[in-house]
Amino acid sequence: MNETNDHPGTIYPNDQYHHGVVTKLFPSNNTGIVRTESGRELTFSYELVILFGEAKTPGDLIEGEPVGYDLGWTSSGLRITKIKTYPKRAE
Repeated sequence: MNETNDHPGTIYPNDQYHHGVVTKLFPSNNTGIVRTESGRELTFSYELVILFGEAKTPGDLIEGEPVGYDLGWTSSGLRITKIKTYPKRAE
């Protein structure tokens, strides 16, 4: 597991996904934004994203939640196509 400088205390598992944090959710537009470890913001569409892990629907995503993601090309350009959520850590 690695700790990031962008979000101290956020630990990501060592898996094959890129890692970031859900920064904004727009339920009225069915879209959301994930900030990558490098600080870039990438969008995703509720209709096109495939969810793995703890969240079963886009409505289960929470702003500030660390996630793993994969990218793909869509008709709108580069977008997040898969999101993996992780079990909540006990504080």
